[in-house]
Amino acid sequence: MAIDDSFIGDQIFPMFPVSTRTGFYKRIKRGKGQLLAKTGTATKGNDPLVRAPGTAYREVTRTTEQANWKTVDRGLEEPMDDVNKQEESRFFDLESSTAIWLMRNMRISREVRVAAAIQDPTVWDSQDTLSVAYTEGNIESFDFATDLKAAKRVLRKRQEPANALVMSLELWDLITSSEKLRSYFFGANGGNAMIDEAMIAAKFKLKYVLIGQTSYDTTKPGKDSSDDNLQWAWGNDYFWVGNIVDGAPEMGGAGRTFVLDPLTGGQLYVTETYREEKIRSDRLRVRQDDDTNVVNENSGILVKVNDLP
Repeated sequence: MAIDDSFIGDQIFPMFPVSTRTGFYKRIKRGKGQLLAKTGTATKGNDPLVRAPGTAYREVTRTTEQANWKTVDRGLEEPMDDVNKQEESRFFDLESSTAIWLMRNMRISREVRVAAAIQDPTVWDSQDTLSVAYTEGNIESFDFATDLKAAKRVLRKRQEPANALVMSLELWDLITSSEKLRSYFFGANGGNAMIDEAMIAAKFKLKYVLIGQTSYDTTKPGKDSSDDNLQWAWGNDYFWVGNIVDGAPEMGGAGRTFVLDPLTGGQLYVTETYREEKIRSDRLRVRQDDDTNVVNENSGILVKVNDLP
């Protein structure tokens, strides 16, 4: 039952409705767009932006590029036979329960896709400069506070704000038990006091501290599941620091989920039912029509903490 509180993917890539299945938006990159350019080179006593009478002002030539979205129709269906509905109605409402279960299946799949996108070093720059891996054996020596502040400085130098921290549950438990972070918060006499998300957010000036806690079952249909069949959606090799922004893509931020508005009503998930009389069943469907899209690769950074080179 607790899985419904474990999903963080919808927060990382906020929803943005679009009216066409495919489309494009414009991006301006820092270099070609000269967004941080200090135009000209000053010599001693010479300001490169000064205009002499009868001459033109310096010009800036900016280059933009086109980025695209392409929404994909996904969904799951489940039949509810009249006989089963009558039998199981003694214990629970089959239709409402089926809707909940299908929604969970859809959200699990989405969480796995978002986790793969966020923890992809080919998308985000990966800082591999740590000298000590985050392991139980190094719990007294690795320094999360220093590493997080270093990642934030990289984004600040890019003039990209950092308002979000994302990591797996296992990595979170390890970090919040580390000696140096506990000393950073409580000094030498921290005892057994807990470090929670709100404390990290306040101390490091973050809006979002998101802990990936979703798991999925690899058991084949019809087979019993054991704990060995469960896999975490979020891996332990990285934590991600970035900027989460909603609204139109030109507002910046790491990414968006483009949702095809005419077929979804602007909703990420749509629940539908219809009758299939030949098998005396009501069929329930949960579907979505969306594209999870990275808008600005400079708005996030991965810090590699395990399997260090």
